[in-house]
Amino acid sequence: MKRLARARRIAIASAAIAILLALPRAAAAQTAFTAPGIEGYATFGNITFAAAESFETITGSSSGWLVGGGVRIGLGLGGLFFDVGAWRFRTEGERVFIYDDEVFPLGIPVDIAVTPLEISGGWKFRLRRLPKFVPYVAAGFTSLQYQETSDAAMTGENADASYSGYHLIGGAEYKVRRWLGVGGEASWTTVPDAIGDSGVANRFSDSDLGGTTLRLKITIGR
Repeated sequence: MKRLARARRIAIASAAIAILLALPRAAAAQTAFTAPGIEGYATFGNITFAAAESFETITGSSSGWLVGGGVRIGLGLGGLFFDVGAWRFRTEGERVFIYDDEVFPLGIPVDIAVTPLEISGGWKFRLRRLPKFVPYVAAGFTSLQYQETSDAAMTGENADASYSGYHLIGGAEYKVRRWLGVGGEASWTTVPDAIGDSGVANRFSDSDLGGTTLRLKITIGR
């Protein structure tokens, strides 16, 4: 399992590097089409966690809704942009005890919150025949805050920690107006070695707090 996870992370990292190396070629193939500008955006979507078994055992589901927002800055160099965004996932569950592959609910409520900060660099592509439709790709660094709290927790049972990882994003935006856009994107994030030292996560060898997200976005600005 660990070797497979490591191989998967290496493959994704290689893909990210390939995307970033391809950006200068894309710049050379296009004329500059974006002036420097700034956009704010709101986002709403769904995440499916890589630690699927752990989340299903504690919360009853490996996926859930998220909300967030951020700022995207066009650098005026073709389609090159810089993006800083954050979103939040929150759910409720129940602490459990696992013995001999059997799960025993303990009747102790627990609140789980996941808040990633994503810092990305990317490239927007121009489609001459569809000037209002703007595909883009991005990759970057993820700083993730994980919180697990319970009113009935013993000392050391609550969790509040930060972890680091990286992400890949691909999406497209449609400009309804010059200053207003709507779009959608898919994101893959890995935050390795974040959990799994003990408890449910250790039982299922779930150490990655990343996952796959599908997000709707509304952008305002130029």
